[in-house]
Amino acid sequence: MLLLGVLPAAAQAQADMQGNYFRNETMVQAASRDSKLSAGSLWLVRVDGLNCRRSASIDSPIMRIYDVGALLEVEVYRGGSDEVLVNALDQNGRPWMPVRGKNVEDVCFVRANSRYIQPFTPR
Repeated sequence: MLLLGVLPAAAQAQADMQGNYFRNETMVQAASRDSKLSAGSLWLVRVDGLNCRRSASIDSPIMRIYDVGALLEVEVYRGGSDEVLVNALDQNGRPWMPVRGKNVEDVCFVRANSRYIQPFTPR
């Protein structure tokens, strides 16, 4: 069962002029399944066949493929006194979001761009 929490609207991620999301916070987060993990931001897949890669690079091997409508839980890392919500950048400065898998070692990366994903919004 997926439990959802709602954050204030100010926490909603915004895409830049090219559709890139450099931060991964959203209004809706999954409740933490493990006390060691922070709740992850939820994102909706907009395209069929979205590749999730081993690292933040178009050249990295594909670990999973998502269909349109899939709900992604984005990894949130600890960074001092706050969670780290900034996405990894590839060699060309394009942002990639870390997506949680079933295990910690199953994290993979999707391009953080509005062509492929959007913040999940409850109806």
